[in-house]
Amino acid sequence: MWGRSIRRAYHTQPLTPISEIKTELAKLSGGSITLSKNESSGIAELVLNYPESYNALTGSMMVELDETLEELGTWKTGKGILLSGAKNPANYFCSGGHLTTVKSGDSPEKGFRMSVLMNHVSRKLQNLPLVTVSVLEGPALGGGAELATTTDHRLATSSAFVAFVQTKMGLCTGFGGGGLLVNLVGYNRALDLIISGRKLRAEEGLRLGYFDADVSEGRGVEDGLEWLERRTKHCTPLVIKNTKAVLRQRLSIPDEYTGISSDEYESRLFAELWYGEAHRSALGQNIKHK
Repeated sequence: MWGRSIRRAYHTQPLTPISEIKTELAKLSGGSITLSKNESSGIAELVLNYPESYNALTGSMMVELDETLEELGTWKTGKGILLSGAKNPANYFCSGGHLTTVKSGDSPEKGFRMSVLMNHVSRKLQNLPLVTVSVLEGPALGGGAELATTTDHRLATSSAFVAFVQTKMGLCTGFGGGGLLVNLVGYNRALDLIISGRKLRAEEGLRLGYFDADVSEGRGVEDGLEWLERRTKHCTPLVIKNTKAVLRQRLSIPDEYTGISSDEYESRLFAELWYGEAHRSALGQNIKHK
């Protein structure tokens, strides 16, 4: 059974199929997802490509990301993926949800559907039979911080940071990254990072185990490719697939929500806050970048 307060927030019975959510969000265009595969090394480069908007995720980019991950899931010779943001003046990895996409989702129902898709994307990224690595050469905010958290590893330049600014926007995490952050840094630190919305910079992130290694300024992608190739060159794709299957852990949810997935549980909590009073106020003040 769903929690009573969550059920009151919107009407989503039965759950909207992912295909219908994608059709709806694909209309919110802008930016793209760029994929290139190196068959020799087995390493793919995946780029969030909307530099003029700090690589913010539009609805169409969310859909394209889902479809690109679907393609990578069937890559027979693949071993790893390097995820980065397209070059931009401020070196953003990803600034979260694009403002136009966010403002178009002007109801809890729409926020719920977007969160359902991005939790679906997050789960698909986690379940890939490939080693996944994010390279941050600058900020990753909100949903961008969650996306970086979803990969197996994170590499950072000295100027990089993540900031879970969702609470400043009147929200909780909604793209699948909150529970994963607990696995990386522990509950207390995860709670501090999300509630405060403060910047987790490279030095502290390395100390806490959020970041795995540092990379050179201006050479983040190149260093990242070398880092990933060194760790996968002796492995076959099947070895990587089975190793990840053994090690992967699932999130747990409270007993009273038995019967729904952890992805849907997060989406329902997120939707209860989406376009609420605090969220609407934050949208009008450009709080994310402050």
